Amino acid sequence: MYWMDRARRDLITQTPKHLENSRGTFSLRSPNRPNPVSLATVTITSLDIANGRIGIDAIDCFDRTPLVDIKPWLPSIDLPATGLA
Repeated sequence: MYWMDRARRDLITQTPKHLENSRGTFSLRSPNRPNPVSLATVTITSLDIANGRIGIDAIDCFDRTPLVDIKPWLPSIDLPATGLA
């Protein structure tokens, strides 16, 4: 989880380039939202314990974006069930 600290928080509606009309902020995937907490699944590529750095693969945020939390991905918990019950 990371905090999109450079995102605007004052937009209630937005008009994306691919749409003609405005839509509510929560119906879009825009980084500009009242609560800019974001979540991503990544692969750890390196650990630098001495300097407190974790290298990861691609993610949709800027360098030095504040990290809020990190959790392991566990298939038994995080993998959605397939099919209908």
